[in-house]
Amino acid sequence: MTKTRIGISSVTEQAIPLIAPSSFFRVMEVVKSIVYGFLRGLRDSVAGFGLIFTYDTQEPPRYVSTSSQETSLAQRRAAQQAEKKQKHAEQKELVLWRILAGSNVHDSHRYWENENNVLYRIMQCSILNGLVFGLSLLFFEYVLLPGLSAIMGHFLGSGEESTIWNHVHPVLSTLFNLFWLLPIFILSRIINTIWFQDIADSAYRQRQGQPQLISSLSKMVADIFISIFIQFLFLMQASLLRMLPIAILNTFLSGLHLCLLQALYAFEYRWFNMGWELYKRLSYIEANWPYFVGFGFPLAAITMYPSSIYLSGCLFSLLFPIFIISANEAEPVPNTTGYPMQLFSLVVGVSNQLIHTLVSRHKIPATPCKTRPVRR
Repeated sequence: MTKTRIGISSVTEQAIPLIAPSSFFRVMEVVKSIVYGFLRGLRDSVAGFGLIFTYDTQEPPRYVSTSSQETSLAQRRAAQQAEKKQKHAEQKELVLWRILAGSNVHDSHRYWENENNVLYRIMQCSILNGLVFGLSLLFFEYVLLPGLSAIMGHFLGSGEESTIWNHVHPVLSTLFNLFWLLPIFILSRIINTIWFQDIADSAYRQRQGQPQLISSLSKMVADIFISIFIQFLFLMQASLLRMLPIAILNTFLSGLHLCLLQALYAFEYRWFNMGWELYKRLSYIEANWPYFVGFGFPLAAITMYPSSIYLSGCLFSLLFPIFIISANEAEPVPNTTGYPMQLFSLVVGVSNQLIHTLVSRHKIPATPCKTRPVRR
């Protein structure tokens, strides 16, 4: 009996494998790296909210020479910069009060054209998207429609009013969306695109210096159009994943895609000014995905759940300039896990195949050389 028990226990110990301590510590290091990268990206994404009002007054770090003459010259320049910075802050406060008060800001605008106009453009985006577009949407949904419904209920009976209102409400919503929201939405998207680029360029010049764009103009134009096309395909990929029948999994996968896409939106201005081509930008995001998932999480969470595309676009345009500032100041944390997340591979392959097909179809065939018959 004793031998039998010993045999059973030995077989049981051999049947249950133990987890090696090295594997356990490796898994914990991977989890720690992912969580740390996510939290750093989340912190850096919201850092722009504290930088927008002091951004134009801060100076980039400069190297100070040890020479005595250069030291005295640097001291004089520092004194001039301090005086200029004080005047700059006073003028900026005056500009803000004029913008908020709605007075004539022509002179202030001329001043900001001569200086870095990051804050001025952000205020313009806030006025256009928040006051004009956002308030008009809220006024129609929460003031105009309830007011008309109350007026109809006052003059008509409850049953008759509800019947008529069920026919009037879709018509009013369609007319408002078609003749007011849609034109303003398209116009604001065009204006925001110009202002976003202006904000990114001004912020980059102030912190990094002159942009180092892609050398070839044709390559730069092709990079822009292919980037837009890949972003569109990636957004479609996220939408398809949201249609999966598994409730929690579809939300997680779609949200993961949107976080990376929002991070790409914000960092693309900086990387484009650094001269990075599209595939280098995408490879960098895939390699360091924990940081960029955290960076894009706030903007993705804000714009993901509104049912109205106009409200989602308004929130995006209102907050996106701040994330441009955050991306310009951020220092991405490298992913030490060694496991990239290649979510862009599918859309990159599809776009390459489509471009190859279009180029091969429109390729001009070589004309054969016509030779005359030789007379004998």
